[in-house]
Amino acid sequence: MTTLPPPRLLCVDDNASLLQTLALGFKVYGFDVVTAAHGIDALMQFQAYAGNFVAVLSDNDMPRMNGAALVKHLRAIDYRGQILVMSGHWTAANHRAYEDLAVNGFLQKPFEISMVATMLMQDK
Repeated sequence: MTTLPPPRLLCVDDNASLLQTLALGFKVYGFDVVTAAHGIDALMQFQAYAGNFVAVLSDNDMPRMNGAALVKHLRAIDYRGQILVMSGHWTAANHRAYEDLAVNGFLQKPFEISMVATMLMQDK
């Protein structure tokens, strides 16, 4: 009997306590969670895990590489998993930055991890 590995998420945010909360919260729902502090760190993690992620949850506003730039890089290397972008304050300009990037959804912080986990489990 072969056991499938848990689905892996990449969570990206420059807020360390939020990353810890996301990691612990999604693990409760059976996800393997990899964290990154900004977009460049996320791309390094993405490469280290050979892109094997069911979804990427990225903050919008981060130092070194913001969410939109990260999403552009992920789509340019043909990542086809889900991408959800998180922010504490959305503006029309935020949405315009993602218009042509095939983002699967936007999450207003704070959000319920249970809701997002349930959505991701349905789409596996």
